[in-house]
Amino acid sequence: RRDDFERNQGALRFSPRLHSVASVRQLFWEGRFDYIISRAGVLETREAQGRFGIRFENSDELDVTYTRTYEFLEEPFPIVPAVTIPVDGYRFEDVRASFTLGTQRKLAGTVAAQQGSFFGGNKTGLDFLGGRLELTPQLSIEPGASFNWVDLPNGDFTTELATARTTYTMTPWMFVSALLQYNSSHNSLGANVRFRWEYQPGSELFVVYNEQHDTLTPRFPELENRAFIVKINQLFRF
Repeated sequence: RRDDFERNQGALRFSPRLHSVASVRQLFWEGRFDYIISRAGVLETREAQGRFGIRFENSDELDVTYTRTYEFLEEPFPIVPAVTIPVDGYRFEDVRASFTLGTQRKLAGTVAAQQGSFFGGNKTGLDFLGGRLELTPQLSIEPGASFNWVDLPNGDFTTELATARTTYTMTPWMFVSALLQYNSSHNSLGANVRFRWEYQPGSELFVVYNEQHDTLTPRFPELENRAFIVKINQLFRF
């Protein structure tokens, strides 16, 4: 967490609406600059970013972003348990392209790919974010996944994050949802189940169950953590 620093930011955006192309609703050009220095005058972070985007008439969106970054590490940074980035100033750049499917589709979400340099090495990333698959008006699944392949001078590693949230709505005032998440960085598999009932306007009952497993345990999954919570929010009117 930063302390004792100064930050300057600037942004410029131009987003005209098109009438000459029937399938395109709007274009975006955007530039952003972020500059952070310590009180002693040491440059800690400098980031310049340019973005071009297209919003289509069917609500789909295409984005391409180019980023140039300078980052100064004043102490070693253990990015993963087996790899530590040494103290130095690092310059790197990357390009990220994403396509977002509009919420009117049966399957919505954002697919993104990223490639570029990273702390003296290279990084490639693939993501599926904000996904939502509507099976019925009452039942939906929200999948998500993120994969990063990092090649650094002092070590290579891969990170994986996968999530799946299932929601079933019994009535407009009552639903149950379950979230399952795997995180390779923490070697963990977690589950969260939540029941919510708004039994009167402004008053709610929550029942939550959490469970956490360590995926490195030989007899997978070995139970690490379990919690059961009941919460009531009662609204009183006078």
